[in-house]
Amino acid sequence: MTSRTPLSNCRVDVYIEVLEPFISKWMFIELKHIATVLEPKCIHVFNVKRDCEIDVLKKVFGEVRHESVTEELRLAETYDTVIILDPSAPTPLSPEDFRGKTAVVIGGIMGSHPPRRRTREELTSKMRIGAARNIGDGQFTIDGAAYVALEVSRGRRLDEIPVQRGLSLSLKEGIEVVLPYVYPLVGGVPFISKEEELYILTELEEDESSFISEGRAPSIC
Repeated sequence: MTSRTPLSNCRVDVYIEVLEPFISKWMFIELKHIATVLEPKCIHVFNVKRDCEIDVLKKVFGEVRHESVTEELRLAETYDTVIILDPSAPTPLSPEDFRGKTAVVIGGIMGSHPPRRRTREELTSKMRIGAARNIGDGQFTIDGAAYVALEVSRGRRLDEIPVQRGLSLSLKEGIEVVLPYVYPLVGGVPFISKEEELYILTELEEDESSFISEGRAPSIC
């Protein structure tokens, strides 16, 4: 029997497979928010394209790599269970899925609306191991998906985790942005950071305009 050498003492490790060409400011904010509910050493970010992004992410997370998690053969040696969160998977996630030391793999996608099944095409279909599970209807944010997975790992069932479909953000000046995603509720409040709300309301439009007009990506470096 092969002995397992854990990467950390985390019962659940979260692996984010970045499926965008760069780490946007928005994605980075969502990734950092996961560290409010899971120790940073338990968060692994893979398929990072640029060296400067690696440098920034390494200051926050336990492991950051250029390689794709789909090529990571050590998962089979390190974990008893590997779960891929895929909205198109037919089987819902349940506490029974968490057997022993578990890795949860999440696609790092800044979602389009409606969803384009990118997780299935770009991640699940390429994984050599693991079972695909959904966490309910609708498109969750990266940090929201991680939160739900962690709650299920602690014994809660999906129907016991309240969610809100859609979120409206507004400033006093009358600016309003409606987000079409699904957010788990924590104490009755959508699981989204104040930093993300502020970015969407005050910086996102300018970043997107610069990207379109100048080709300057709103990245973290």
